[in-house]
Amino acid sequence: MQETLVLLPHPRIQADGNPHVRIMGFGTEFQGKKSHEVLQRIQEHEIRLLEVMKRCLNIRVKSDRNYADALSGLVKEAQKFTCPEFQPMLAVFQAWDVVLQQTDNLLQHIKQNAQKMESETLTKLGDLISRKKEAKKFYSDERSRLETEFYKVQEEVQKNKQEYSRCVMRLTTDEAKYNDVKSKAVKSAKIEEAKVKYQKSAGRLHRIHNDYVMSLREVSSCQEGYLTRTLPSFLNYHQTSQEILVQQCKEILLQYQELTDYSDETCQAIYRGTREAIEKINPEKEYDNEEFVNAFSSEKIEPIGFEFGNTLLADYQGILESNKLSLNDLTTTDIQTRKKELEEEKNRLELLLRNRSDSLHHVEEELKLIGSQQWQSPEYHQKRQELEKLRCDLADTEAKLATQEVLLNEVSELIETTGENIPSALEFSADISIDDTGSSPSMFGSKGFKGIKNSLTQTLREAIHRKSAPENDENPRDSYEEQDNKENNKSNGPQSPTSPDYSLAKNNTSSSGPDIPVEEQDWFHGVLPREEVQRLLTRDGDFLVRESRNRKTNEPQYVLSAFWEGHRHFIIQYADNGWRFEGRSFPTISELVNHQHLSGEPVTTKSQTILKNAILREQWQLRNDDIALEMKIGNGNFGEVYRGKYKPKGMVVAVKTCRDTLSEDQRKKFLQEGRILKQYDHPNIVKFIGIAAQRQPVMIVMEYVEGGALLNYLRKQGKTLSKKQLTKMCEDAASGMAYLESKNCIHRDLAARNCLVGDKSVVKISDFGMSREEEEYTVSDGLKQIPIKWTAPEALLYGKYTSLCDVWSFGILMWEIFSSGVTPYSGMTNNQAREQIDRGYRMPASEGTPEACYDLMMKCWEYNPSERYHFDRIQKELHSIYKSL
Repeated sequence: MQETLVLLPHPRIQADGNPHVRIMGFGTEFQGKKSHEVLQRIQEHEIRLLEVMKRCLNIRVKSDRNYADALSGLVKEAQKFTCPEFQPMLAVFQAWDVVLQQTDNLLQHIKQNAQKMESETLTKLGDLISRKKEAKKFYSDERSRLETEFYKVQEEVQKNKQEYSRCVMRLTTDEAKYNDVKSKAVKSAKIEEAKVKYQKSAGRLHRIHNDYVMSLREVSSCQEGYLTRTLPSFLNYHQTSQEILVQQCKEILLQYQELTDYSDETCQAIYRGTREAIEKINPEKEYDNEEFVNAFSSEKIEPIGFEFGNTLLADYQGILESNKLSLNDLTTTDIQTRKKELEEEKNRLELLLRNRSDSLHHVEEELKLIGSQQWQSPEYHQKRQELEKLRCDLADTEAKLATQEVLLNEVSELIETTGENIPSALEFSADISIDDTGSSPSMFGSKGFKGIKNSLTQTLREAIHRKSAPENDENPRDSYEEQDNKENNKSNGPQSPTSPDYSLAKNNTSSSGPDIPVEEQDWFHGVLPREEVQRLLTRDGDFLVRESRNRKTNEPQYVLSAFWEGHRHFIIQYADNGWRFEGRSFPTISELVNHQHLSGEPVTTKSQTILKNAILREQWQLRNDDIALEMKIGNGNFGEVYRGKYKPKGMVVAVKTCRDTLSEDQRKKFLQEGRILKQYDHPNIVKFIGIAAQRQPVMIVMEYVEGGALLNYLRKQGKTLSKKQLTKMCEDAASGMAYLESKNCIHRDLAARNCLVGDKSVVKISDFGMSREEEEYTVSDGLKQIPIKWTAPEALLYGKYTSLCDVWSFGILMWEIFSSGVTPYSGMTNNQAREQIDRGYRMPASEGTPEACYDLMMKCWEYNPSERYHFDRIQKELHSIYKSL
């Protein structure tokens, strides 16, 4: 009868279309040793991930509470201002009240969610971590037990096999002895003894044969069961357990997402309420609603009657008449001059009116192109405001023109009516000398009134020419832009060129002139970041010119930066073979800026910015032509490093250059090192000379330190240095770092490669490219370009840097110094080193390291930052060690 083996379906492998069918899984794909190690490793990492999640959720709870507290402070501050007079009738006030109410609702919602996250989510996460650890232990123990049991069965087979071999050899020997005794016909007792021995050996062999065969059957069956049932079932069970834990983790993350989701229904309702209140603001109805008008409207201003004083001429005897112009031999010159002025002003206003009408028409056309559908766009509102401003200016110009026309008509009518028969104001006026009155018919001889007219015309031309000649001997400007700007300036009071502030600034102007190239101007600062600009420009009228980059094309461009009710930046446009802002163009930037400075005209009509006080380059801002690059000595993060010469002082310097292909942000980071260095002065900090940024390449100039990088120095000569010399190097570095810590400067990249060795092996701290001038600094862009093996654990975990992070790095620097420049954590990758540090591993002392120095290193490597020494104490400790050696 043929035996049929029936395999029952595995409970995890179903053929009925159940969604839990597993074609692949731990049971079939993860049986080997490699997979076993992976399963153990992934559990370790999952537990670490969950612990990190727990720490981060705690931070989130704290952050949300702080955020809610900040919002609460905002609401309290806003509620200090109340305006019951306007609040009931103006939509902006009402909308702001709703904003505050909804902000209060939002902060309450955030507080509730933070409380729930702490009481529920974090509790679940803690339980999950415990279960994850239990599952890891169970998997390890159970897998070990199963493998031990299977190994015992395998050992039994090997044991029976070895015993089988011994029994066969014994049987062969006993059989040979029996046959030998039997053939020699010895005594029957010996034959019987040999026979019994032979029979026993045969019996033992047959028994062990059966045992061996049975053990083979058993191990085959056990192996089949182990590989097809026991191990797959165990692995599938483990997979199911892990999946359940993953599901719990998913639920925790979902709850976290729900509790931190500002787009949920509650928040949406808050935002909707805020938006609806804001949408109720109708700019056109804000001040045009009946309630506001009824409450605060007033009667129209009634015109005031201006009448000629009737009593003024009561005691006068002469030709003057009440409220009438008088043209006579005493007023001829004045009347003609006044007429000329009125005509010129009328012509100017007519030209201005035409230009403003054209501008108005142009803006109206632009508004039509934008279309009513875009009425909410910033461009639409800007154009609309510009249109209304033009209408306002146009109305003002029309009013002024009407006034000029009235006055001119009256003067012209008077002259025409009088003709050439100019009356005498006094009976004896013909005898008055020209020196007494400045006007007499006799001075014109027989030419009469025409002579007066011609002489006056010539005189006026000369006067006008003298008046219009600019102080800097430039050609006079007759353009509309100049006239328009002058009129605008006239209405700006103290901002006009005649104001005391402007006159003072004009007298204090530097020796820079319009003929000097822009790069040579004292007010040109080259490549200067906006942050530095904001530091330099502090008063209305302060200005400078700098070089920037077009963000789209990355091409260089010149920018005028000024302070006028805040910081303002104007790109200097080049068009039609000239440089300009809004008005006329000039052949050079120097002429343009010089004109804006001296004329007092606003840079743009919209900003009304006036240039008063040029901010000159500081002493550390060097000229590129004063730097001579001689030999490349290395590479930096942003460009190449050269040895060079600073020509004005004839000194050898180190020059860091900035590649012109870098982005604007990268150039800012490059210049940041120079800005940090320039305020420090310490023998153990590399000395800053200046920054040359007039043009590309931008250069940071520092003292040239002959010994070069400390790392290279240690690798070449470290073995020849005594313990005392090495300790002194550590003390030098600690002295420099103590100085930086006192200035709230975090270096963030302290290592032997970033220190220099000067005369007498003095160590100087260098390379401030990653430094920050803050007591605490947090990065949010991951671990890019971070030196993992030198960085403190809290900085790697949370991205938070303090001076105590530099202390950790200093411990690594000390280890480098005493190991002659060996790379820390040799043989480990960055991730391996990080894991070992988290587990408590610390590098052993290098050969020859003084015990006190190694104890100091270990103090620098305390996992808890608060337990590390500060640099001032480290310096004192090293000084004591140095004295004791």
